[in-house]
Amino acid sequence: MSVSMVSDSARTAAVARPGGDWWSREIELVDHLRSLRETAARELCGSVTLPAVEWDVPWRAAETISALTHLCIDALRRVPGSEDDRGERLCGLILDLQRLAMDWYLHDTAMRGQRLADCAAGLSRLRGVPDSAALLDNACQELVLRCGFHRAVLSKVENRSWTPLMLHDRSAPAGGSWFSDWINQTVPLVGDAPEAEMLSRRRPSLVYDTDNAPVYRPLIVQAGQSRSYVVAPLVLGQDVVGFLHTDHHPLARRVDQADRDVAWAFADGISHLYERAVLVERLQTHRDSVRELFFGAVDRIDQLCESGRDATRWSETARTEDAGGPVGNVPVGLTERESDVFDLMVTGASNQEIADRLVITEGTVKSHVKHILRKYGAVNRAQAIAWALNGS
Repeated sequence: MSVSMVSDSARTAAVARPGGDWWSREIELVDHLRSLRETAARELCGSVTLPAVEWDVPWRAAETISALTHLCIDALRRVPGSEDDRGERLCGLILDLQRLAMDWYLHDTAMRGQRLADCAAGLSRLRGVPDSAALLDNACQELVLRCGFHRAVLSKVENRSWTPLMLHDRSAPAGGSWFSDWINQTVPLVGDAPEAEMLSRRRPSLVYDTDNAPVYRPLIVQAGQSRSYVVAPLVLGQDVVGFLHTDHHPLARRVDQADRDVAWAFADGISHLYERAVLVERLQTHRDSVRELFFGAVDRIDQLCESGRDATRWSETARTEDAGGPVGNVPVGLTERESDVFDLMVTGASNQEIADRLVITEGTVKSHVKHILRKYGAVNRAQAIAWALNGS
C-alpha cells in the first residue's frame, strides 16, 4: 500500500529531534548493509537473488538483513567439509549481519525516543507563545527544526476544502518560490485522498509513494515534488480545522512510521495549545466586555444619583464672567470617582493612563471627564484645571 492510516490503537506520544544529524548515522548503517550485501554476493556466487539496499526506504533494512542472514545460513549448510575457509567466511558474515541488526535496532529505538523528546521540548517552547496567531506562525518552523523533517506546510480546513497558509523549508528561502503561488488557494477534499479521510478519522496518514496514491497532484507532486509525506490533522474540539504536511524533500529518503508518530504527536500537542490559546482569547474578550458594562452601569448610577442634587447648579456654573471662570467661584460638586479622575487630570495624565491607574476602561474615563467639564462649565481639560486651581 502507498497510503497508511494509523489505527486507533497505535497512537503514541510525540516529539522529535532538531536538525538532521540523525540521518548521518542512518546513512552509515545503510552503507554498512550495502557492504555486507556485496560480501554476501561474492560468497554466494550469484546462486540466488539478493534483496536490494536503498536508503530511501531504510525501514526495510531489518527485513533485508534477515533475508541475507537466512541465505548465508542456507549456504553454510551446503558447504563441503573440505572448504573450511569458506565456512569461516560465511560464519563471520552471519555474525556481522546480526551485529548490524542489533545496531540498527538500537539506533531506531534511540532516535525515535530522541525525536519524541525534542518534539516535547518544542511544544513546551510554543506553550509560551502569546496568542493563537503567533502559535500557528511558529508551528511549521518548530516541526522542522525540532522534529527532524526537512519541510512542513500548515493549512486551514473549511467547507470541504483545505487552504495552504505557510511553509517552512530548511533548504529554501522563507516562503519558497514554488509555494507562494499556492498560498490561500483552495484545494478540494474529495474522494479517498488522505486529507479527506482525516476529516472523520482525525488520525494522521502516511503516504509511502505519491506516484501510486490518490493525492492532490498539482500541489503535492507537480509543485511540491514530494515523493512521500505525512499529513496530520489539527483538531479543535471535535472538528479538524487544519493540516500539517511534512516530508524529507529534497532528500531521497521516504517517510516511515516513526515520522508519522512524531508528526502526530506534534500536531496533537499543537491542537491542545491552539485550543487553549483560543479559549484564553475568548475569556479576555468577555472580561473586557463585562468590565465595560460594569463600569458603564456604575457611571450611569452616579449620574442618576446626582441629577437631582446638581440640577440647580448647572445654570450657574455654565455662566462665565468676561475674565473666564465660574461665577463667584461657585464650588463644583464632584463625585468621589470624578475627584479621583480629576486629581490625575491635574498631573497631566492621559485618559489611558488614568484608566490604568484606577483600573477602569478608557471609555469610562472619557465619560467622567465629560461630566467634570460640564460641571466646571469648561470647554476643555486645561480650562477646567485652570479654573479649579484659581478657585482653590
